[in-house]
Amino acid sequence: MSSPKSRLAEADIPEHCCTHTFHRISVVETDLMGIVHHASYVALFERGRLEYLRRRALPYKAMVERGFHMPVVELNVRYRKPARFEDVLRLETRLGAASRVTVRFDYVVSREQPDPAERELLVEASVLLACVDERTRPRKLPDDVLEGLLLPEQQLAGSAAFTPGSLADPAGIA
Repeated sequence: MSSPKSRLAEADIPEHCCTHTFHRISVVETDLMGIVHHASYVALFERGRLEYLRRRALPYKAMVERGFHMPVVELNVRYRKPARFEDVLRLETRLGAASRVTVRFDYVVSREQPDPAERELLVEASVLLACVDERTRPRKLPDDVLEGLLLPEQQLAGSAAFTPGSLADPAGIA
């Protein structure tokens, strides 16, 4: 692969730069009204982002071991409808943009349904991360990481698709 561009806009990012994960809401994630607490979504976004990286053979732990960190420097969230205890959420994590130092991920959270046409949009968000060293000084995103972000998902050993309502729960949504 040739050297990646120093800046990637949405138009430059392939359609395959997207990962879908699923999450069943537990009691601890809800407030007194039984609605998912707004802060719970931040952890959900991180799980989606880490899974996006993992499915492209870019485990975050390996970046840290190389001396790179990716702290959140900006978070934007638009809450549209509430999620509740036991709802199965479908999280779409999409590479939104990248520069020499930053990466933006965009998120769409919907209530999963057996019929995709019946999914309800719940939340839209974006997270901007900055590449820094151990002293939190900005650092250029390594070329191999940027190239990896642009790869399609790899089928991981032991992974299988989750179908709401199925008896098997391979995604760990118990």
